[in-house]
Amino acid sequence: MCGIYGIAGRQNAADLALAAAMDERLRHRGPDDTGRRESPLGVCGMRRLAIIDLSSGSQPMVNEAGDRWVTLNGEIYNYRELRRELEARGHRFRTHSDTEVVLHGYEAFGDGVVDRLRGMFAIAVWDERKQRLLLARDRVGKKPLYYALRSGRLIFASELKALLADPSVSREIDRRALWHYLTFKNVPAPLSIFSDVRTLPPGHLAVFSEGELAIREYWRPSFTGTTALGEEEAAARLLEILREAVRLRVLASDVPVGAYLSGGIDSSLIVALMAELGGTRLATFSLGYADRVAHKSDVEYARMMARRLGTEHHEIIVSTDEIAAELPAVVRAFDEPFAGTISSFWLSRAIASHVKVALSGDGADELFGSYANHRMAAVVARLRATPEPAAGDFGSFAQARDLALTAMREPEHLWRTRFAAFTDAQKRELLADGDAGFESSADFLAPFYRDADPHDVVNATLEVDCRTLLPDQVLTYVDRLSMAHSLEVRAPFLDHELVEFAGSLPGSMKVGVDRTKAVLKLAARRYLPAEIVDRKKEGFVLPIDAWLNDRLRPLLAETLSKPALDHGLFRPAAVQRLLDEHAAGANHTYRIWTLLMFQLWHRDYAAGQTYRPMDVLSQEVA
Repeated sequence: MCGIYGIAGRQNAADLALAAAMDERLRHRGPDDTGRRESPLGVCGMRRLAIIDLSSGSQPMVNEAGDRWVTLNGEIYNYRELRRELEARGHRFRTHSDTEVVLHGYEAFGDGVVDRLRGMFAIAVWDERKQRLLLARDRVGKKPLYYALRSGRLIFASELKALLADPSVSREIDRRALWHYLTFKNVPAPLSIFSDVRTLPPGHLAVFSEGELAIREYWRPSFTGTTALGEEEAAARLLEILREAVRLRVLASDVPVGAYLSGGIDSSLIVALMAELGGTRLATFSLGYADRVAHKSDVEYARMMARRLGTEHHEIIVSTDEIAAELPAVVRAFDEPFAGTISSFWLSRAIASHVKVALSGDGADELFGSYANHRMAAVVARLRATPEPAAGDFGSFAQARDLALTAMREPEHLWRTRFAAFTDAQKRELLADGDAGFESSADFLAPFYRDADPHDVVNATLEVDCRTLLPDQVLTYVDRLSMAHSLEVRAPFLDHELVEFAGSLPGSMKVGVDRTKAVLKLAARRYLPAEIVDRKKEGFVLPIDAWLNDRLRPLLAETLSKPALDHGLFRPAAVQRLLDEHAAGANHTYRIWTLLMFQLWHRDYAAGQTYRPMDVLSQEVA
């Protein structure tokens, strides 16, 4: 696990100094080691968090001839099997590192090596023999990779902050990225918030040669629902694949491995499978809040599961003031505006003081369905098949019949955005330049829906979320907020073999009008008590709905005030109207949070201002 970076193409006298600056900006991703290499192709380097082959796994790793070399951010869980195959072909290894397996795999299989990798990765393979650079990102997007191509010169890195070390990379805001951020609460790939920088999408390769960059897709999730398995058989097979995914992620480490434990079904099942492997006592970690919030009880359920499984359990309790004080650090971890989940920042920091690696339950929601839009998909499917819908056909949307009936008549990409932050109409009122001619955020999603099965609304919705929400938001916060504390997070649910299996199951086996994660819950009952399997989902999110109406109100008032909006991107009157409506009882929680997080980001990155939220809150107390 590490951070990688590189500069390729036309050489510049300042390249070595730039590489050193990029290296320093990625130090948090790999505090254990650093490495750099120059060649006629350019210069590349890495920061290493040593987890596999602690003594000899340094990068960049070079072949025997010295003309091919590789940097890897991530872990390859099947590297032992690949090594045996490559040794049988005559390859000889000098280390026990998974990175060297990628290097020899490239020599044996060319770009096709990525098809053989089971893991999470962002890879750079420098091939001096062919005068080309290969970049690759893992199938579901667990590891990030940004790049900027200007005048035949390519720079790339694991995080935006490293690219911004290059003064030639503009900090001009990409207005299209801002437009979509306001809807999705994150900047969607292949965009970045900066006009000069782009994101390599998940499951894609990029080849840089002779000043040109060619990008192609090598894998994507496909939710076809073609299995012939019954629900009981599917649950048993799901457990087999998940058990193996957990085993691989525990074994592929030369350091102790812990686990997130929220008390929900996903993390609890992962911990149960880890405990089944035996070995040393497992360390688990959960997050709670000092300010009691009625709808957050995860910590109690996590405590119950820890006792049941006999783990060494740690509870991390944070207050509203701690959250506010750390918001600038959270913003800097992302490098671009982000208004999704940020609670793992505090939990990851605590975990990192005990272990370097932790397993999580991330990905189960997107594969098996639990979000509001997944439930709506099941309702839409029912309503479209029912001439005269009855009360029971609306499921959890019984109190929102008009929304469900509207969604029934709309194409999927349109009703999906009703579950986002700002609608296009609201953005046109908010933004000083209206929509500037950009496509609607619904139309941004339309191509993903065109690729999906039009006959299975649930599966289509899950597939689109696995290609957009999962990498652009969920896996973004997992990576940035853990690596900010030099912690590696592994997600067994996102093993690509499990993703492919989940895609083979029909949507009805996952989400119905009155059930969610059906096949996963059926599998989990073999390990977990009913209190865990049947409890209402809380979600690993901060209780910002409670806090924005109480302790954080002064912060909102200052951060979204007219003087604070002097950048001219938003209409101050539209922002104030939103705050006034919220104070009067309308629920604009996530729209306000989206604006707040943008403002904090803009002050730091675009305006370069040092900002301390606690100064505002302290003045209010005084």
